[in-house]
Amino acid sequence: METNRDCPFCNGKAILKSLVEIKEFKKEAFQIKAFFYKCEKCGEEFTTTNTDEVTINQVYNQYREKHGIPFPEELTKLREIYGLSAQKMAQIFGFGINTYSNYEKGEMPTSANAKLISSGKNPQIFLSFLEQSKDQFPAKKYQKLEAIAKSQQISIEENDTVCNFNWYSVPNKFTGYCIPNPDKVANLLLYFITECKPEYNDKLKLNKMLFYADFLNYKSTGKSISGISYRAIPYGPVPSKYDFIFAHFTEQNEIIESVFIKAEDSKINECFKSIKPFDLSIFTEEELKTIRHIIELFKNTPSWDLVELSHTEKACIELNKEREIISYQEYAFDLSLEL
Repeated sequence: METNRDCPFCNGKAILKSLVEIKEFKKEAFQIKAFFYKCEKCGEEFTTTNTDEVTINQVYNQYREKHGIPFPEELTKLREIYGLSAQKMAQIFGFGINTYSNYEKGEMPTSANAKLISSGKNPQIFLSFLEQSKDQFPAKKYQKLEAIAKSQQISIEENDTVCNFNWYSVPNKFTGYCIPNPDKVANLLLYFITECKPEYNDKLKLNKMLFYADFLNYKSTGKSISGISYRAIPYGPVPSKYDFIFAHFTEQNEIIESVFIKAEDSKINECFKSIKPFDLSIFTEEELKTIRHIIELFKNTPSWDLVELSHTEKACIELNKEREIISYQEYAFDLSLEL
């Protein structure tokens, strides 16, 4: 969100403000941080499409998490596993022809439909749904779908290698309400390493840049970028399984490699360099805006300066002692950075 903008009522400047509010959705109350602009000249208050989206996303996110309602990207992921259109998925679940598509676009599923979709993440249950709609497919297509379902030995979440990357494998307040995405983590690291000063590209700095990118994006949009959860520790916030992440990308995927660089104080630091090009096509325009802003801010910043900055964040101050996982919803809006 922009920190200030032109006032639509006069020629003054409007400043971004926020306040904690209770919003009702389906007769339930949710605490959110509402954003609006207030003109310094005429005093008028107004919202924008962006501020309204951040507000409603907070409500929807909390409602989905509370009631186990699948998130849009979970629906897309399930559909893509089977290579089906949204219309075919709707037929398999017994929905109206456009229902699944609308859910992927963000419409809130009914409780009954949400339960059906959630149960369909289990390949054995999905196979039973598929069998009931067998007449909707040509024989060869049905056989292919059947084989895919049978090849999935366990549920989608349990079968996902993302379990090794993160403390949580499904969207919740600790993932920024996104599915943890190793590809996005990989390309964030590659992009940061490529654009930043080589002698500062150690774990300390890269961990902080990941944190700031994810939490700033949540602050601006109501969603993280990578879906990674972060823990507060004495050296500032780090991905909950950062050691595995760096080991995986150096030893298994081999997209980055460890190098030792002599610093200005003659100490030898372990840093990382990229050995594969980054791919920015997997990020949305909103995400790229956030990522580029983080690079512009910190590309020439020494690691310890970022550590000290992270120590001023409310999340670190309150959670560092117990090394707790940081809630995006509770702490992202208090981040010191603005986009």
